[in-house]
Amino acid sequence: MNEKNNRFSQSSDIDHISSLVYSALNASKGHLLRPANPEWVEHAGMLLVRHCLSKNFNYSAALQELLELGFKRETIIDHCIPIAAVRLGESWVNDSLSFSEVTIGSSNLQVLLKEIAQKTKPTVGLDNGRRYLICVHQSEQHTLGALVLGDMLRRKGHSLKIKLNASSSEICELQRANDYDGIFFSSASYLSVKETADCVKEIRKQCSEKVSIFLGGSNIDKISQGVDLSGFNLVTNSLDAVTEYVENKAKREINRLNEAAQG
Repeated sequence: MNEKNNRFSQSSDIDHISSLVYSALNASKGHLLRPANPEWVEHAGMLLVRHCLSKNFNYSAALQELLELGFKRETIIDHCIPIAAVRLGESWVNDSLSFSEVTIGSSNLQVLLKEIAQKTKPTVGLDNGRRYLICVHQSEQHTLGALVLGDMLRRKGHSLKIKLNASSSEICELQRANDYDGIFFSSASYLSVKETADCVKEIRKQCSEKVSIFLGGSNIDKISQGVDLSGFNLVTNSLDAVTEYVENKAKREINRLNEAAQG
């Protein structure tokens, strides 16, 4: 057994770090580097890595440095933080960072994300927004993707609730009480995809069959191979595809009600 395996003999540690590794190796760099100057975004990501690995981590200092470099808060959330997460995962793969260092760095990234998100405002009004529930199943330890997704939806004018460490019974209770337009699940490893798929089957039994449920993740096509995903309405890493699905469903329902009223 090599040194790395000795360091990570506990299965919970392996499951957790695997989610970071999968994200690092399979994330779509074309999607992450969408801004006009990808080299500058890469620079910002590495800057965040250094901040988040510091023993004296200060989210205000990290944010201020990026703002002074000319980055908007939205760009930091949508591009710089994901790049930093990928680089942390790659550093574990090439053995330049330990498990504890990557875990601490990822945790600090989430602190930074939370602080920035609290200071950003929706880019459109809430009147036309939908209501979403974003879930991370209790078998999944990687939560950064769900938090980034939540902020993207909120800035588009949607209202939402994020439920981490979620079980089928808790999700059904929330759905019955709030009648969400859609439920998102975020997964980052094969184990969590399988457990999440089983959870959704229970939701379909306990809760309304009509609710739209989606599964996403930066590398979802790779880690979901061989898993029964029939319980989901859509499996994709495209937020636009999900929101378009919800809008089309709402239009069909309006048309059905209009036809019923006229007939």
